[in-house]
Amino acid sequence: MSFSKNIQWSPSDYADASVLSREVGEEILSRLAWMTLKPEVIVDAGCGTGEMSARLQACYPDARVIALDISEPMITYAKQQMQSASGKISCLQADAGCLPFADQSVDFLFAHLLLPWHEDHSRLFREWRRVLRPDGLLFFTVLGPDTLREWEKHTVLIPSKMDMHDMGDLLLKEGFADPVLDVDYFTVRYKDKDKMMRELCASGMLMLEAKRDITDEYAWQVTYEVVYGHSFAPLATGYAAQPDGTARVPLASLKKKLIAKD
Repeated sequence: MSFSKNIQWSPSDYADASVLSREVGEEILSRLAWMTLKPEVIVDAGCGTGEMSARLQACYPDARVIALDISEPMITYAKQQMQSASGKISCLQADAGCLPFADQSVDFLFAHLLLPWHEDHSRLFREWRRVLRPDGLLFFTVLGPDTLREWEKHTVLIPSKMDMHDMGDLLLKEGFADPVLDVDYFTVRYKDKDKMMRELCASGMLMLEAKRDITDEYAWQVTYEVVYGHSFAPLATGYAAQPDGTARVPLASLKKKLIAKD
């Protein structure tokens, strides 16, 4: 279930405040450049303003990109921003935890900073595992435990934060193969306290009810711990060869066979 429904998103304000999202998005694109991917169908789950949907379409021009978000204002805004995409990107209002897609119909599911706004991560991973084709890629980012550490005593709401190792365990539990996760840190410092408050509220990091009588200058900065994760849906039994003649064999499977042999 998404608790972002309780936040009154302003797409234009969010777009102005999404410094972290854009910075992390650039890092994601650089990582994807090292992967050999030829997806036909890409789902950008929790697309927000649609900025990353457009970037993904540019990276994979032959793919159909579906920009999906539960927020009607966000989807409307995304459609307006991507009118020049000439039909290459379709926008859809839907819950990322209940996707209107057939089983094994998606090649690449992308979820950039979506999980912090959902309460049931197991449900999300099960649903994403359902729609991904064998050897389909899941790439996501989440907020780690050190995110907004300066603000925990000042605020009513901080999005849910997840430990990297817990995320890896959950991926394996829900049937994904060989998850890879790592962490990066970003620190944003402000000279203008009002600007800081506006951006934190617009991005959903703080609620409007958060205390504004901040006197500690140390609190005029924001730390984000960003966890990058990717994993593949396991291949069908027998590990059928890909068009280029290769086959991806889950490392966990090899480990099990070696253990059994010993």
